[in-house]
Amino acid sequence: MAMFLSLQCKIIFSSLTLIMGRISNASSRYQRINELFNLRKGSNALVTTQELINTLGISTRQLRTDMDQMKLMGAPLEYDAKGRGWRYTHPFDISEPIPLSVEDIMQLRLAVATLAQFNEVPGFENLSGVFEKIRKSVRRWLDREATTKAIYFDPLPTYEGARHLPFFLRAIEETREVHFEYRPFLASQPRLCRIDPYFLRQHNQGWYVGGFSHDPDELFIRTYPLERVEGDPAFTGTFFNRPEGFRPTDYWKYIVGINRPPDRAVETVILEFTSLHGRYFLSKPFFEPFIILEESAEKLTVELELIIDIELIRKILALGSDVKVIAPEGLRTRIKKFLEAALAHY
Repeated sequence: MAMFLSLQCKIIFSSLTLIMGRISNASSRYQRINELFNLRKGSNALVTTQELINTLGISTRQLRTDMDQMKLMGAPLEYDAKGRGWRYTHPFDISEPIPLSVEDIMQLRLAVATLAQFNEVPGFENLSGVFEKIRKSVRRWLDREATTKAIYFDPLPTYEGARHLPFFLRAIEETREVHFEYRPFLASQPRLCRIDPYFLRQHNQGWYVGGFSHDPDELFIRTYPLERVEGDPAFTGTFFNRPEGFRPTDYWKYIVGINRPPDRAVETVILEFTSLHGRYFLSKPFFEPFIILEESAEKLTVELELIIDIELIRKILALGSDVKVIAPEGLRTRIKKFLEAALAHY
């Protein structure tokens, strides 16, 4: 993949060089001039015209044109007639003008704020510098900076499993079979798992790897929370072929949770919400798509096609008396048993 991208970049670069050679050369000169002025400070800040001509290998006329263009780009250039040179009045970060609408800029600000959440996640520490560059660029494009912070997120938990992300990402991209020690919550000892990894997914503030399990008792696609992978996962030395037509999004298409039960069919689930919680559901549904069967001042009734898993049951239980299961009967029975067991504690 890296070699392919490198080849593509070379082809694109060669084409652009033929079409935009003069523009690229000018851009390179602007960057070189900008670096030179930013490095020269204090009494050494002045760069003579002759030094600039010699360093850049251009004519006096070309230098004058470049300086005029850089001033239009916002460079804080000041000419010293006595010293026959130029200086920056303050540090400056040059960039090519990019035509962005206000909506573009706002979306970029939101994207940068979202990505910046991963600054402290193990395995992503080096991205902090990238985020800072993007943040500065967005601020510059906006031509102003808000005096107060406007976007806030729930703090990310300390997540040990994130340290395995680079390994599994490489395994997925290179289609390499892996094995690792995995300890379920109720197990006293970890067990060896061997899988063909297909995807990584973030769910409920955690990271999971999904793939085909080679366990003789499973032999189906399942997911593993990375926080319960012990030690260091490793390649087995075997490469695999992805199933033809498999799409990771299809795996969790009919589930509320992260792990799809392999032996359960999709069922029609009908839920009846009170009026207030019906509005909550419509504004932030825990599963989509859904069909509204009835909406009134008293209640909201919706129909969903999904596989019933433990996370769906927990969603329903969390709403208590504000939701009622209309169908299927098997789900009604399971919810009733959970509620009876909970009541027994009191």
